[in-house]
Amino acid sequence: MSQPPRSALGSAFSLGRDSVPSSDPSGIATMSSITSPELRRSLAEVKGQAQFLLYLADQIEESLDQLSTETDSTHGTFLCKILGMYSTQLESKHQGLGDKIAETCQEVYVTVREFDAS
Repeated sequence: MSQPPRSALGSAFSLGRDSVPSSDPSGIATMSSITSPELRRSLAEVKGQAQFLLYLADQIEESLDQLSTETDSTHGTFLCKILGMYSTQLESKHQGLGDKIAETCQEVYVTVREFDAS
């Protein structure tokens, strides 16, 4: 399933607005004109954590594939230690990401409500 282009989302977002705070002559609000630096920072942090989780999942997958075909017990032991480390990181990052997503969603909600009120 393909996503609509960003320009279409921006147009739909500003549809029906009499005045949109923006320095853009087209009248479409830019992200920087309606969001706080804290919200942008939160979104960047969520994206960074999500990317790290994807990286960890890829590493776990590759290590499990290697482990299933490994014949050298020394290398198998090493892979098990690595998988344990990845698992611990995955668990701790997953917990932190859930909390950060909840906080960021609340900030987005407040920002949208403020924008709708203007």
